[in-house]
Amino acid sequence: MCYFNAENFSNFISSQFGIYVDEEQVGEESILLYKEELDENLVSEELLRIVPEMVLVHYCVYDNKEHEWLVCVASDANTNQPLFLICLKSGVKHYEKILI
Repeated sequence: MCYFNAENFSNFISSQFGIYVDEEQVGEESILLYKEELDENLVSEELLRIVPEMVLVHYCVYDNKEHEWLVCVASDANTNQPLFLICLKSGVKHYEKILI
């Protein structure tokens, strides 16, 4: 099962950007979305091609007073297969990766 939590978030931000994250300050949530509900400004055409009709998006958010960091991991809602990861820094996409 695909699940992205505060520990995964902390490890990702530390390894990719060299930023220490206090896991206690990370907010977590999951949401079920239809493909057409994904923001085309954040989800590239390349990512949209691999997305099924419904996706489960796990996301974590952390605000270190300088920037707000948001990491989303989308998975197939039926199989839980991870599809892609997107990282935003203060609302601007800084990283994306296909996970399949």
